[in-house]
Amino acid sequence: METPPLYPVPMQTQAVHNRQLILNLMDDGTAVPLTDDVILQDYAQSTTVTGREAVAAFLHAFFRCAFAEMRLEINTLLADKETATLSLSLSGRQIAPFWGLPCTGRRITLSLVMICRFYADQIARIELYYDGGTLLRQLGLAL
Repeated sequence: METPPLYPVPMQTQAVHNRQLILNLMDDGTAVPLTDDVILQDYAQSTTVTGREAVAAFLHAFFRCAFAEMRLEINTLLADKETATLSLSLSGRQIAPFWGLPCTGRRITLSLVMICRFYADQIARIELYYDGGTLLRQLGLAL
């Protein structure tokens, strides 16, 4: 008797879909399906953002507005039918105020982990992990 696969084909398809959604968050957060009550938790800033429009605006500011010459280097991307995890290195030059931080024009390189949890093919929760102290030091705003 042949052993059945560990995961049925639909789960594999869902995992591929979830991998693409987490990548799309950095391209255009407004085009990604977010639940109406999506929650984004930025642990470095101890900030919680709730709601589709507020979360999309937060992601747009983080990945598209505050930094120019943005380069993203993916280290790890894992996904299953309920969760996607992305580890990456982000580099760029600050060109606009960011979370109340003044524009310094300085270059940064920041390691970051993003975890997305899904509900009914939509992102319901986003968790961001990075070292806020590293970001502030590179911007010249901390010792």
